[in-house]
Amino acid sequence: MRARITIGIDGGGSGCRVAIRLPGGGVMRVDGGPANAFTDPAGAAIELSETLGRGLSQAGLTRAVLPRARICAGIAGCRLPELAKDMAARLPFPTQIVDDSVTALHGAFDGADGTLISLGTGSFFNRKVGGTVTHLGGWGFQLGDEASGAWLGRRLVAVSLQASEGRMATDALSEAVMARLAPHPLLTLQDADPSDYAALAPLVLDHAETGTGQQLLSETMAEISRGLEDLGHETGAPLVMAGGFGQALTPFLPEPLRVSLVAPKDTALDGALAMAAALP
Repeated sequence: MRARITIGIDGGGSGCRVAIRLPGGGVMRVDGGPANAFTDPAGAAIELSETLGRGLSQAGLTRAVLPRARICAGIAGCRLPELAKDMAARLPFPTQIVDDSVTALHGAFDGADGTLISLGTGSFFNRKVGGTVTHLGGWGFQLGDEASGAWLGRRLVAVSLQASEGRMATDALSEAVMARLAPHPLLTLQDADPSDYAALAPLVLDHAETGTGQQLLSETMAEISRGLEDLGHETGAPLVMAGGFGQALTPFLPEPLRVSLVAPKDTALDGALAMAAALP
């Protein structure tokens, strides 16, 4: 009887990753392009399939192993059951599909209890207690993503525009934004997507001492605190701050939050691989 293989998949807007645990115990990892089930389901399915195919080829395997494989895929946008079902139908191999926040939480705490804040271009808040997972946010740039890079970048532009109109004091931060978005933010950002706004967020951290920077960091911390309170997170309970912007923001967290911080045990891809291994 052929040995079964285990496959974990992590798909997001910035790229996808596949991990294949081989019968001998080794793990083959391969990276691919963007795979978001909400923004481009057809493209995501193609990218995931091609990336998995490359991984199998590098491992000396063929797609003939897939019908018996244990596969778990954490894919951005699959929090909605309808999108998860649609993605399952698009993929040419059987897999358990969950939102990438689920695999991120599992990987961060190796399946144990804990709270995860993920702040990248978007954001979400997750907490697991006694087998029960609570998920908040992650509804995208238009509807939420509070405290994310894109959310903060948009707030930065809005406040800087108010300063340029004389409605509040200008400072080095607001002037830097207006200079970067010359001749005018409305013209420069008319076709902007969330990543364009997220690219502006580091300016806030670089000018944290300014009045505008202090205001925006205070707003960001308020959103983080509100998310944690709504999750029921308790001070001192293990907390992981994930995502590129989340890690950059960590030094600015207030002391009551920093005392809860722990390093993640593993990545979202490791979480997907572990969840796949637990499948029957």
